[in-house]
Amino acid sequence: MAIFSVAAGLACAQEASPVSQPVMRGSIDDPPPSPLVAPRDPMMGETRSQGLDLGVIISGAYDDNIFLSANDAKSDFIGKVTPEIGYSKGDRDSQEGGYLKIAYRPTGVVYAQGSADNRIDHEAKAAIGVVGNKAAVDYSVAYAKLGDATPDTGRQADRQLFEHVVRIAWVPREKLALEVAAGQSIADYADKVLLDSREAFGEVALRYAYSPKTRLGLAYRGGRFEVEDMQDQRFQRLTGKIEWQPREKIRVELEAGAEKRKYANGSSVTPVLEGRIDWSPSEKTNYFLTAYRRETASAFSAGQNYRLTGATAGVSQKIGEKWTAHLEGGVESASYRQVEGIGGDAGKDTLWFVRPAISYRFTEELGLEIFYRVSSNDSNRAGFGYDQQSAGVLLEYKF
Repeated sequence: MAIFSVAAGLACAQEASPVSQPVMRGSIDDPPPSPLVAPRDPMMGETRSQGLDLGVIISGAYDDNIFLSANDAKSDFIGKVTPEIGYSKGDRDSQEGGYLKIAYRPTGVVYAQGSADNRIDHEAKAAIGVVGNKAAVDYSVAYAKLGDATPDTGRQADRQLFEHVVRIAWVPREKLALEVAAGQSIADYADKVLLDSREAFGEVALRYAYSPKTRLGLAYRGGRFEVEDMQDQRFQRLTGKIEWQPREKIRVELEAGAEKRKYANGSSVTPVLEGRIDWSPSEKTNYFLTAYRRETASAFSAGQNYRLTGATAGVSQKIGEKWTAHLEGGVESASYRQVEGIGGDAGKDTLWFVRPAISYRFTEELGLEIFYRVSSNDSNRAGFGYDQQSAGVLLEYKF
């Protein structure tokens, strides 16, 4: 069973072209529990109610632009070793009491030519809670210590990311649930040239189980976003959500709405979006499509925010009993603008990536993947933008 993946909430830069790909998806990434039964995700498969999960990922890849540089691309061979450990007790999706889930994943990164850049990344996540027929309480926390390059900073960025959320759900009547949540996220950069940030929010939501295949929701979120040495940004967000599974092999999850954000230089109202469609027309074929739009602050350019609008898509096709072909791609626009201080619109990044791969399963526990990846960032910000190609092999073993 896969036990871990990179937390989306811990992303602090453009996403359509990540330097490293999430490999394992785990139960801690499931939506928080609710006394209302949600449509089942056909991509998740069977889950364990309790036990210990162990795994390791070993990969080697050649990369022709390891630091996402615009003018001084450096190539190197990169080796990574990623042990994984996860523990689960109780069933988060049931209505039968308490549960605990913990996962930890360190990654040793070794450069063949630039040993001074060797590092160990860390990712850890945990969730604990109680689910009953009429109420549920959930607390989740995630931590990451990363050192890869990001498109926003245009270079390696050693950083620590922390996020935690507490959520309480209550069912006052059949099919209707009320949720109250509060959370905080922090981004702390080692390089003092880069800007630390933190966000705190509170949320109230209504969830309605329209049918066994459809769940609807309406949520209001308000909060404060702080950037180092800048005035606080205040935001209010109203979104509607639908989780719909018209057939066993199709699942749609979409949350969309609008956000009003106040800055030192004024305010704005913009659309927000998070959506995903999964479709498995047969046991051998899977498709997915995601889309997103949101706003956050730049860690590199003081007084600037950027709006992310992007989409990713992918397909996997099983060939025979052991082989599977994969193809993923994405495109993203990051529009920068001055929200504090003097200056006009700061620029725009247009990113894309394509990643074909083929994998082979020796056994249920052991798998091999060969991949190629090409990506690009067409930026009109001075000194930013890049082209990148990488190719390599990945070996995964689950104990």
